[in-house]
Amino acid sequence: MELREKVAGFTRAAVAPGAGLAGDDQELYNGAGEGMSRAFELALTPAIIGGFGYLLDRWLGLLPVLTIVFFLVAMAGLMARMYFAYDAQMKVHDSVSPWASKGPAE
Repeated sequence: MELREKVAGFTRAAVAPGAGLAGDDQELYNGAGEGMSRAFELALTPAIIGGFGYLLDRWLGLLPVLTIVFFLVAMAGLMARMYFAYDAQMKVHDSVSPWASKGPAE
């Protein structure tokens, strides 16, 4: 095998690490990545928005008020977003499942 082919193989593996996985393995790989991204989203979004509230509090001299309000609004928004995304995902999942209603019974 030529060096060029080896490098191309390594590059493909680095760019698409789950490309060689089949079926359930690919779904598990995607699920782990999705879970990690949601964990970062839940941790960083309220911290960043709360940080903006803290900076605004220091500027206005109201120290803990806007920090707490911004943090709670960020958490409420994230929870609502996750609820509605989960609900839509479950509706899609149920629509293609064997127990989904296919219309009026004959």
